[in-house]
Amino acid sequence: MDEGDHVYTLKWYQGIDEFYRWTPLETPEIKTFPIEHFTVDPRASRRGHVFIQNVTVNAGGSYRCEVSGEAPYFKTSFGTGYMTVVDLPDSVPSINTKDREPYKLHQEVDITCTSRDAQPAPTLSFYLNQQPWEGEEQVVVNSSSGLQTAIKTIRIEVLPGLAEEGVLQVKCVAAHPDLYWESNERNFSVDLPEFYHHRPPSSASQGVLPYSGETSSCCCSLVLITLTVFTAGVILR
Repeated sequence: MDEGDHVYTLKWYQGIDEFYRWTPLETPEIKTFPIEHFTVDPRASRRGHVFIQNVTVNAGGSYRCEVSGEAPYFKTSFGTGYMTVVDLPDSVPSINTKDREPYKLHQEVDITCTSRDAQPAPTLSFYLNQQPWEGEEQVVVNSSSGLQTAIKTIRIEVLPGLAEEGVLQVKCVAAHPDLYWESNERNFSVDLPEFYHHRPPSSASQGVLPYSGETSSCCCSLVLITLTVFTAGVILR
């Protein structure tokens, strides 16, 4: 249409389905048509501005606005756009495992994070003792409702450095960029041997006698010299 042309009719489509029509010269001016994935509120809609509600995830897709001018030419113009509908999870991600607590040192444990009923599924990330921890590739499961469930699993070998004071702290974050961020944390108990609960001073545990600093330095140097001489002797032979 050219600037200054009067509107004969304006129509809105989702895909090929018309759901809204504005015809200024008719009564009523606004007509709406049933569509499966949302409803139009005619009271909140005006001319080319359409208000839709009760939107489902399947309302996403291609939309087209078509405008026709009055007689005698009935010139027609149209514009298209794509709408994405995001359905955010209703709850924080859950953290679960089939392995029974308390864990043993060097035991391998599988821990799973799940975020349910979203579209699209959020991205899941693991943190172990507040540090990022890579896991298996995220799995997305589709449901008949059109919503998705995200699942991610990590496998951990319970090492002494990961379970200080007998606790393994696991955190899972579910996120949509700029839209959604939720996390959940869970502490898992680890059965540490008595040795880790009552460690003797580090010098005694290494078998070093409590000499003064100067004498210890001399003793240590003597050991290094002895080792060097022994090695040289082996090479010469």
